[in-house]
Amino acid sequence: MRDTTAQSPDILCHVDRHDPLGDGISSVELVRVSGSDLDIVNAARVSFGKLCTTITERDVKLINYLIEHMHTSPLEHNQLSFRIKAPIFVIRQWMRHRMNSYNEISYRYVKAPLEFYIPPSWRYQDQNNRQASHGSFQDLELRNSYCVMLDAAQKTYEELLAAGVCRELARGLLPLCTYSEFIFTCNLHSLTHFLKLRLHPGAQHEIQQYARSLFALAQPHFPHALTAWQKYHGQSVV
Repeated sequence: MRDTTAQSPDILCHVDRHDPLGDGISSVELVRVSGSDLDIVNAARVSFGKLCTTITERDVKLINYLIEHMHTSPLEHNQLSFRIKAPIFVIRQWMRHRMNSYNEISYRYVKAPLEFYIPPSWRYQDQNNRQASHGSFQDLELRNSYCVMLDAAQKTYEELLAAGVCRELARGLLPLCTYSEFIFTCNLHSLTHFLKLRLHPGAQHEIQQYARSLFALAQPHFPHALTAWQKYHGQSVV
């Protein structure tokens, strides 16, 4: 009879949602986990026909060695699924990470809820890095102009639908700061790659906040692996 004591069952996670952008709309929730640090150890030791049932200090050292030297295949025998609510411009950056699975709400099928991300402050364009920003400043007039355009988009969207225009066309005028929802499923190797890029100081501020939430929610399920990753390869997640 096959020994299954070392296999980690799927864990349905019921945790408080993170609000990474702090606006009461954005959210990250870990909805399912399959695997643990133990699965990493057993994937690495299968070459020697070994099977562990508990994590030992020797196993922790093995995890650290694997991650320090980027032996990443043992990190792929697990799965994490997150439910994300984010502005569309964040989602478009997110889905550039292609070695994952995604399913997003479709505004062809449903009417958009019309929730918008309004930045709490403005940032300057970085003069040395054309894709980055820096600093912070307030400008109430700019904020008002921003909100006027959002109100106009919302009103026109509603008018188009009321006139019988199909949802798949009416959605075309929705701005990139419109919130959308999707399921993001990855393994630990893919997650750490995402974190490495999106916690980098040059990454957009908003997606950095989502990356911090991903780390915080995943870390209790892979404490040794993610502690080692942060030690050897990670950016600050404070």
